Amino acid sequence: MKDLQAVLNDEYINSFLKENNVSERYALDHLYTLERVSESRKKCESCKGLEECDQSSQGMRLALSYDGGFVEEVEYCPYAIKIVERRRLKNAYVYCDIADEMLDLRLESINYKEDQKKLYLLLAAILYKKSDKGLYICGDLGVGKTYLCSALANSLVLNKEKVAFVKVSNFFNEMKGFFNTDPSMIDVNINRLKKASYLFFDDIGSEAVSEFVRDDILFRILDYRLENKLITIFTSNLNKEELLKHYQYDRKEKANLMNAKRLMERIDILTDNYVLSGTDLRRER
Repeated sequence: MKDLQAVLNDEYINSFLKENNVSERYALDHLYTLERVSESRKKCESCKGLEECDQSSQGMRLALSYDGGFVEEVEYCPYAIKIVERRRLKNAYVYCDIADEMLDLRLESINYKEDQKKLYLLLAAILYKKSDKGLYICGDLGVGKTYLCSALANSLVLNKEKVAFVKVSNFFNEMKGFFNTDPSMIDVNINRLKKASYLFFDDIGSEAVSEFVRDDILFRILDYRLENKLITIFTSNLNKEELLKHYQYDRKEKANLMNAKRLMERIDILTDNYVLSGTDLRRER
C-alpha cells in the first residue's frame, strides 16, 4: 500500500483534503479510500475519449465528498458529461439532424473568420429577435454555412425555442422510406417542420428532385410557414437561380417551371439572400 505522501501527490486528493480541512490523521486512517479514488481518476488522465475508457463502468469515475467523513461517489467523466449534454440538447429539438460535434457550438461563443462576420451578425440578429426574416445562405463547400447555422440553432434551443434542423437529402430519403414502412410518419414530420418556430434547411438543392419532394413536402411546409410568418433559414451550394433550375424538373425529366416558381416565390419572401465567400475551412483543419 502506498504511503500518505504518495497519495497526496495526487492533485485532486490534495485539493480535496485542503478544501475540507481534513486532518492528516484522518486521511491516513482512510488511506485505502483515497487510493481507490486516486487510481480511478488517474485512469482518465491520458484518455482521449470513451472508446479508450479503462474504467469498470465506461465514462464513470470515483469522486469524494465530505460530510464529517469521506463519502465515495461515482461521477461522469468530462467525455461522458459532454455526451449527456449533447443528448439532452438533441432531444430538445423538434427535429434534429446535426452532427454530434456540432452540438457543442453556441453562437455567442464560437470563433468565426473575418469573412464570416457579416453573416454572424445577421444570425445574431435572429437569435436576439432583432430580425423577423429568415436567410438564404449560399456559398461554396466548407465556407462555414452549416457551422454558423448549427451554432444559432443550438442557442435557440437553449433559449427554449422550438427548432427543427434538417439535412435536406437525409430528410427526404427518410420520408421516401416511410412510404413502405409507416406512411403516417410523413405527415407527422411535415407538421413538425411546418410549425417549428425556427426551421433550418441545410444543404437544400442536394436532394434528388421529384414531384413528391417539391410539391407534396417542401411546398406544403414553406406555404404554411409563409402564411404564419415563421423564420426559415436555408443553406445551399446553389444560388436561387440555380435552385429554380434544380426544382424545374421532376423525376421523369419533364420541365415543370410553374411549380418550381411557386416554390421559389415562397423561399424569396421568407428570406433575405446572403452569399458567404471564403476558403474551404475543412481543408485547413
